[in-house]
Amino acid sequence: MAIIQQLLGNMGVAGGGVNALRGEPNVQGSTDHCLLWHIWPGCLKTARASNTTLAAYNEKWTPSSKDPLSANWWQNYPKYSVSMLKSFFGEKADVANEFGYRWLPKVDDGAVYSWFDIFDAMYKETIKGFFAWGQNPACSGANANKTREALGKLDWMVNVNLFDNETGSFWKGPGMDPGAIKTEVFMLPACASVEKEGSITNSGRWMQWRCRGPKPLGDSLPDGDIILTLGEKIKEVYQEDGLYPEPIANLKWDYATDGTYDPHKVAKEINGYFVKDVTIKGKTYRKGTLVPSFAFLQADGSTSSGNWLYCNSYTEKGNMAARRGQEDAVNNIGLFPEFAWCWPVNRRIIYNRASVDAKGVPWDRKDWVVYFKGEEKDGKYVSRKWIGDVPDGGWYPLQNPDGSWRDDAKHPFIMRKHGHAQVFGPGRADGPFPEHYEPLECPVEKNFLNPQMVNPTAAVYATKADAHATCDPRYPYVGTTYRVSEHWQTGLMTRTQSWLMEMQPQMFVEISEELAELKGIQNGERVNLTSARGKVACSTVVTKRFKPFMMGGLTVHQVGIPWHYGWRWPSTGKEDSANLLTPSAGDPNTRIPETKAFMVNVVKV
Repeated sequence: MAIIQQLLGNMGVAGGGVNALRGEPNVQGSTDHCLLWHIWPGCLKTARASNTTLAAYNEKWTPSSKDPLSANWWQNYPKYSVSMLKSFFGEKADVANEFGYRWLPKVDDGAVYSWFDIFDAMYKETIKGFFAWGQNPACSGANANKTREALGKLDWMVNVNLFDNETGSFWKGPGMDPGAIKTEVFMLPACASVEKEGSITNSGRWMQWRCRGPKPLGDSLPDGDIILTLGEKIKEVYQEDGLYPEPIANLKWDYATDGTYDPHKVAKEINGYFVKDVTIKGKTYRKGTLVPSFAFLQADGSTSSGNWLYCNSYTEKGNMAARRGQEDAVNNIGLFPEFAWCWPVNRRIIYNRASVDAKGVPWDRKDWVVYFKGEEKDGKYVSRKWIGDVPDGGWYPLQNPDGSWRDDAKHPFIMRKHGHAQVFGPGRADGPFPEHYEPLECPVEKNFLNPQMVNPTAAVYATKADAHATCDPRYPYVGTTYRVSEHWQTGLMTRTQSWLMEMQPQMFVEISEELAELKGIQNGERVNLTSARGKVACSTVVTKRFKPFMMGGLTVHQVGIPWHYGWRWPSTGKEDSANLLTPSAGDPNTRIPETKAFMVNVVKV
């Protein structure tokens, strides 16, 4: 998927993240592609315009430490960046053309290309085409009215999904005039998760392989087949014409078997190959064999890897993600190392050497993660052996059993420049230490923990669709969005299930008993929710879960709304997305939207 994202980036097309098995990512609170615009696969930095050469790029993003006990694993950055480029461009990538680095799009210094910024640019008509791939931004994005207006300013949009949704049919939604919208919309039907083979990765970093069950229905295809065909057609066109054909024409794109997308070929490409014979520590690895782990990747173009963190997931021993071993590790704490695979190198707990003392003895003797069991002689360790989880670096402990310090050991936090944990975050837009700021919209005129009211570096937008209100009597209550167990994301799959709709049939607002009494609203009565950006009709759920707050001597009421609904189907009358109410505002580092606190009013119909 990363390859096609780079391809689309060269075309000037804004594309969203793909959730390979589900059907749409969660923009609220997830880390999908648009929220992680600043990195390439493997957490490699997106190149900036000032990184004019591959050498400059690697020098910029490769840290150095003067502490000899720091592993500073990111010092291997050039190995991973070059191996990724070799994966993208194959034999076309060589030293003379900087392994194709010059072909990749560069981010303007200081610019941001996250979700909010993409739709802001679309609203301003600087983006002309959009792939809505496995997502429903007309419902899932904050300030959904702005998103829908932005979609109407495109030349074309491709909606790739299981079903039509509010995004694919935005042009005939509430308040829209189809005759005035120029956007040409295409629907590419994708199949469901059980109808395709491939891997998923969960928040525990487990990569699990899933086999296909039933065949795809109708004309629907797996995402991989759609991307493969699209790439082939684009390459075909660019062979004949194109303003800048090299990135497309030279793209390695051989992921089919017998004319059909092959997920195993992609998985192997992500793992990586030796692309020439390589001798490492006296052992020769032949061209065309899979790299056993990222420790073998090279910076000279002799190896490829689409994502160095996944190197070791598909080796000459087989597909590690497809394993289903039931035996736990020796420490019996639920690691199950032979079940599926975990990035990196099947390490189930990151920084696990921080769980032991300087001599390699676990702080927790009962539920230990790793334990150093090397042989010792005369109070010194003379062999290396860790048991339990895959150690986060297999070096000796910092101290010998007699307490003497070793010079061949490493600090446990190997991905940190100096090898130590950090309680602050250098490089963040709003400073290295956490601070409390009030949200863009709030019910009080004072920040009681900080003289600065709102984060001065927060992402805030200024089009006419970006109205917001603080301490405005028209919107006296704090709104927040959340999920309910019966529905998934914007309900694209769950709203089609009659039994789920029977359990949770419609949009609602949850309010406290105190607010219900204040407003004269009974449980189940209809109300309108309004904010500075939009209005949503819904039913009321009066609950004990919500309680008033006391803030600065004021009684502040909060209301809650789920964001699983929209107008498209099944028909829910005048009800629509909760995100018609939420603001275009986000934190300055990742642009994660501020949809958990905004101001609304509740008016009984």
